[in-house]
Amino acid sequence: MLKGGMDLRKLRYFLEVADAGSITAAAERLRMTQPALSRQVRAFEDEMGWPLLDRGAKSIQLTKQGKVVLREGKAILTAVEGGVERMRREIEGGVIRIGYAPSLGGEILKNAMGCFVQRHSGVKLELHDETTEEMRRKVLSGELDLMIGVRAHKADMEWVDLDSKKLVLAVPQGHALADKSRIRPSDLEGVRLLLLSRHDYPEYWSQVIHFFKDQGVNAKVAGEFDGIESLGVALRAGVGVALVAERASVGEGVRLIHMQPEPDPVSVAVGWRADRALDAMTSAFVEELSLNAQNAKSPGQTR
Repeated sequence: MLKGGMDLRKLRYFLEVADAGSITAAAERLRMTQPALSRQVRAFEDEMGWPLLDRGAKSIQLTKQGKVVLREGKAILTAVEGGVERMRREIEGGVIRIGYAPSLGGEILKNAMGCFVQRHSGVKLELHDETTEEMRRKVLSGELDLMIGVRAHKADMEWVDLDSKKLVLAVPQGHALADKSRIRPSDLEGVRLLLLSRHDYPEYWSQVIHFFKDQGVNAKVAGEFDGIESLGVALRAGVGVALVAERASVGEGVRLIHMQPEPDPVSVAVGWRADRALDAMTSAFVEELSLNAQNAKSPGQTR
């Protein structure tokens, strides 16, 4: 039984010990002496009213109660740290850290920023051009507040849809397909295909590969790239063709040609960590993004 309030400092010490697997290793990480850390952890166990660690000669194991405290303690610290950050932002203005994929959300982001800063001049918008997986990792670790990119159907993220982008075929000048007005999947049999990498853009990669499989096309993957810029270099060099979002900036000398039938469009959305509520300013920016996305679809409407 918990005896009084929980000391968050001691909770952090316990979590560090649980993660390190031993008092010695945790003490080195925390730059504390081993006896001092041991006293803090024992004091935390006393506060909680349960033994949390089974102490061996060279390592420790979590007790049943310790496993529960580990799981819930992480959630408590995440909530507290998120709350402190939200308070700081609302009082001081603060920074909204946004990861984005230029080929997907650049235009919506640009328009939303222009409107937002006029009404919230004290808030700084910090932009990071990242791959899909890098953005997601940084959102989940707390390094980014929002990401704008391909929507991933995973429970650890919340999303607001912004747009959908058709996938078109990027074909370099001089290629055998460059003069076609429409390209059928059968035209791509044996053609060298360039892709954004499976590791960095898993949703895009899966969508493209499944499209070709569904169409019965044996496309030859000739290269994978970590971003639209490096993909564009390979396209302009004539290395192969690639399915990219419509209006993607792949450089001069590359035609964007529609497929027949068309692949399913890519869903573009703004996402954030599911277990962390947005502060007022970040929530306002998400609303601004959504409004600008709606206006882009219906340009005749006014706000």
